[in-house]
Amino acid sequence: MWGCAPQPQLQQPSADVSRRLTAIEECIARSQGAVSAAAAAGISAGVLAPANSSIADIQDTLDEAKKLSQQGKQQEAAERATKGLEECNKIDAMVAKARQDAADRKVRAQMASEAETRITWTVTCIDDARQAIGRASTAGARTAALTPALSALNKAETGLQQGRELLAQNDPKSAIERLENAQADCQTVRDATDKALAARGKSGAPTARPRRGY
Repeated sequence: MWGCAPQPQLQQPSADVSRRLTAIEECIARSQGAVSAAAAAGISAGVLAPANSSIADIQDTLDEAKKLSQQGKQQEAAERATKGLEECNKIDAMVAKARQDAADRKVRAQMASEAETRITWTVTCIDDARQAIGRASTAGARTAALTPALSALNKAETGLQQGRELLAQNDPKSAIERLENAQADCQTVRDATDKALAARGKSGAPTARPRRGY
């Protein structure tokens, strides 16, 4: 009678390979936990996709290493396990970078919103400053007295333009810094206009005549 062909006996992994396989399993579990935590923190699936893909690849590597070990190919199994562990150790950094990138995007969005608010405020301030200069001129303030106000107004307008350009270039931090200066220049316009009006009042006051002695 023909007997059944004997099934190949699966071998147990060597102690060294076993340690490496266990290390990969622990690393995969840790990486999956890191990805889950990042997702719970609001990181999108698209951003985490590379990490999930790497975990799947490493799981395949782990399965291949186990199969090689069972076939008695301990050296090959050790090499596969080592490679898998090296790749797995990179996932923590991938997830950390994804979280940091998301945090940076959030900060940029908040700063962009602040820059937009400052632009609106600066536009209103500049419009008011122009009108104030016009009223001061109509009221008789001398051109020379209004020169500081006009100079500050020009600086504020330039700062506003630069702030808008920096925001359009996705540099809200620099935009805010420039707009802060523009706001300060605009306030200088108001102060300088008030000073010019005060000087006009003094120059228009009658000069007291000296009293004659008896």
